[in-house]
Amino acid sequence: MSWKIDSLNHLFNPSTIAVIGASQRKASLGGLTLRALRNYNGSLYAVNPKYQNIGTLKCFPSVKDIGDQIDLAIIALQAPQVLPVMRECAEANVRSAIIFTAGFKELGSLGEMEQERIKEVADNAGIVVIGPNCLGAGNLKTGLNATFFSHPVRIKSGTVSMASQSGGVTGLMLYRAYDTGLGVSKFVSVGNRVNIDFHDIVRYFGSDQDTDVICLFVEGTEFAREMYEEVSRITNEKPVLIHKVGKTPAAKAAALSHTGSLAGDSSIYTGAFRQARALELDSISEMIDIAKVMTVCKNHPRGNQVVIITHTLGLALIAAQSLEMNGLCLKPPKKQIAKDIQSFLGMPVDIPISNPVDLLAQGWSNPEIFANAFDLVIKNDQYDAAIIVFAPNFQEDIGGGLPAKRIAESARISKKPIIAILSSPYCKKPPEAAFLEDNGIPVFTDPQRAAVALASVIKYYAGIASNVQ
Repeated sequence: MSWKIDSLNHLFNPSTIAVIGASQRKASLGGLTLRALRNYNGSLYAVNPKYQNIGTLKCFPSVKDIGDQIDLAIIALQAPQVLPVMRECAEANVRSAIIFTAGFKELGSLGEMEQERIKEVADNAGIVVIGPNCLGAGNLKTGLNATFFSHPVRIKSGTVSMASQSGGVTGLMLYRAYDTGLGVSKFVSVGNRVNIDFHDIVRYFGSDQDTDVICLFVEGTEFAREMYEEVSRITNEKPVLIHKVGKTPAAKAAALSHTGSLAGDSSIYTGAFRQARALELDSISEMIDIAKVMTVCKNHPRGNQVVIITHTLGLALIAAQSLEMNGLCLKPPKKQIAKDIQSFLGMPVDIPISNPVDLLAQGWSNPEIFANAFDLVIKNDQYDAAIIVFAPNFQEDIGGGLPAKRIAESARISKKPIIAILSSPYCKKPPEAAFLEDNGIPVFTDPQRAAVALASVIKYYAGIASNVQ
């Protein structure tokens, strides 16, 4: 429905926000919500009849008393208070709402009946509702954090949008995005889904200019057909990555008690995802890795021939094995290219050149050798993508190191996807990492994760291409 798209626009890009249940108590839900909104740049209103002021904010007894058009009402109240407040929001022509409170559909028939009453009010008033029983939503581009949880880390703004039923998994997705350097556009924790379900979110993100890749964590939905149709409609333009739980008896039961979700038959979901050309993945980490490759790489792979270039063969072999186990090809370089690489190395005997291309210690100590070898193989039509495996030099005074500028130049000319695996701690990124990613080369620290992500992306675009043809 068009009114839902319009209302979601107000939710993710609000000029005015009312926190209903705002509180002076910092540890309360209303207090935590105000803290999470401390960087919000629009007009912020506090609503609570108990107070006249909360800090520097004037406090209103009702949302109807504010006297301004409210784009987003955040409701931080106990369950019995929610329905009367939603009626006030409808009277005040509020455009969207987030309900944090638990105690509805997930509790059974009585809670479900109360949630249905909220839905009726919201639908009649044209108010989209995120929740109840949710973490909320956010927009990294505008600094909006409409949750009750302040981010403990500074998450990078980007073009990946995320939706999850679970608030905890929403946090997990954001944290893994931070760990890998993935840029996030928008996120939302849909909870019990009063009148916004996955098909609505997919439709909205599909039309959102700030979203290039969509990531979903799904417990279950009563609108599986609608979700399938929306995913099918947009996957030729935007990849949809999905991690589905509720595939085992315990997980199914937990999903029902968590957000009132009917997990359904996992094989039916899997078949539908495949038919819709979405990628169903086994973990959140894998989802985030693939989203990173898709958004950082400016070039799509055209085939499944990959070359690995390294000076540290053990790490490269892990990547090579993962690539081959995922159906990709690692043919040795052609004879003339192998001879040229041997000449770069200048060894007293000819070192066999295979794939991975091992440049030995010379590839680490002499950046020119690594750059020349990379340039040679990436320009050749034999390969569709490349992986660089390198142990970065954190001691600049001893020489050697990765020729990041030369690699970026060669990658730009070749127009092929390049992945860099730089062996380093998660908590300390190599000095070359930011430069490479700014130039369209995603950086990983783990060879297996990098290889699996690249393999998934190659297979995904191969499937999309074959479908278009």
